[in-house]
Amino acid sequence: MNYRISFAVVVVALLTALQVFGGDFASEVIQATFKFKHPDCSSTCFLVRRDEPDKAMYLVTASHVFESTKGQTAVLLLREPKTDGTYLRREHTISIRRGETPLWTRHPKEDVAVMRLAEPLPVAVRALPLTDLADEKRLMAEGLNTCSSIFTLTYPRLFEANEWGFPVARQGMISSHPFLPTQPNNRYLTDNTTFPGDSGGPVFVNTKEGRPLIIGIVIGEFRHDEKVSMEYQELTIQHPFGLGIVLYPQIIRETIENASREHTRTSEVESEKAK
Repeated sequence: MNYRISFAVVVVALLTALQVFGGDFASEVIQATFKFKHPDCSSTCFLVRRDEPDKAMYLVTASHVFESTKGQTAVLLLREPKTDGTYLRREHTISIRRGETPLWTRHPKEDVAVMRLAEPLPVAVRALPLTDLADEKRLMAEGLNTCSSIFTLTYPRLFEANEWGFPVARQGMISSHPFLPTQPNNRYLTDNTTFPGDSGGPVFVNTKEGRPLIIGIVIGEFRHDEKVSMEYQELTIQHPFGLGIVLYPQIIRETIENASREHTRTSEVESEKAK
């Protein structure tokens, strides 16, 4: 037997397995996640694309992020890659209202909103395909349940991973039981500390094929507010539980489809008016 060949085959197999199960599965999510900022607030968002012929990208975040952002515009913190492997920080202003009319679409019941970005961004961005957002069938196929590991990408309290504006990656686990089915509950808990600024961040897992799968969006945190009365003043002390509140991915899917239909209806109305 040629042991050199056998050894080489084993090495290749091991390297392949490492790429599949322990490789850089998070890169696609990182490249699609950005800081959404305004003087009034700062949060997290990520970009998703639908199938052709829809060429637009959809900005996904928590609806309270849009609602707490005053004025007509906000800033999307982009990152432009350079030839030396570093990045150029690019702050890109986007319109979020036309007069008093919001340009985003809110889910009718839950705290998630989507804005269709029809105009190309000044920096090439790899938005996540809609197929990376899990449905219940895929959640079951991945064997996700209470105590399964999860990952998040966010900007806690304005914090950035580095000067180029990348999000911070953190790990936790699913805390709610039962995790499935997703109905009638649209949300679940995760065991990882959540801060202001995390809202809108993607929650994802590493699939059996070594690809990322979006399993939710961060919308808030649980904490205990303790009121302390003293002789001359009253204080509220916040005690974090270290638990995040996450919406299931079907809520994101529904909102993206609603935003697409809303754009189609608006375009049809404007086309009729132009005749």
